[in-house]
Amino acid sequence: MSFKKLVADVFDAIVIDNTDGSVAGTTTLQSANIDVAVNEVEVRAGKGNALQATLHVQRDITVDLTDVEWRMEWLEKQLGTTSSTGSDIAYAMPTWYTAEDDGGVKITLAATPLTESSGLVIYNTAGTLIANTNYSVSGLVVTFTSGVSDGDLVEVRTYKYNTAAGTQTLNFESDKFSRGVTLVLSTLETDENEAHLFELQYQFPQAIPSGSFQINTSSEKNATTQAFNLKIVKPATTTVVGKLLRIPLT
Repeated sequence: MSFKKLVADVFDAIVIDNTDGSVAGTTTLQSANIDVAVNEVEVRAGKGNALQATLHVQRDITVDLTDVEWRMEWLEKQLGTTSSTGSDIAYAMPTWYTAEDDGGVKITLAATPLTESSGLVIYNTAGTLIANTNYSVSGLVVTFTSGVSDGDLVEVRTYKYNTAAGTQTLNFESDKFSRGVTLVLSTLETDENEAHLFELQYQFPQAIPSGSFQINTSSEKNATTQAFNLKIVKPATTTVVGKLLRIPLT
């Protein structure tokens, strides 16, 4: 009896850096597409400019992956660089505080501003900047000497502070681009009874991440997807740009 063969699941994917051997992988792709396009040149001549022949020029393969999980390593592969770990300088986001009189009118910040050039900026509810001569800063505590009373709301627009030692920093460098990777995609071939028959594994030994990407967010609470796009290029020593393995499952 012949069973219908189906591919109903998205790929799992790994990319292996061809320079340093580092590996990024995912099993949470939302979509994954292999696009194989053959470029053709039509030869036309004679009465009515009729088609005489079709010349096949080349075969282009592109792969588009969309991951629902945020992965720093995907971004590293796109940028052609790696992140470093250690304390750095970050900016605080706008936050409202209620001033309280505790031996002085004070607010307590979420992080300690830099002792020099912190860029601390505070506004009152009327949107007026509170001069830095009207307060002093000691650690997390801002003490107001004038212009703010007990119970007043103030908005701390921003300030710079040192982050924790475990902070990862990834530099966007204008002169560095994506390096070649080995791309491996895997999914399952099933029958109409949903029995898994084969693993379908696509291997591309020379893939180049496009280096272009978008990060889109919205006010609607939803997972932000991360796109990863690659072009398959020809290795220097062969015309074989990739292969498909159909591995029996036992």
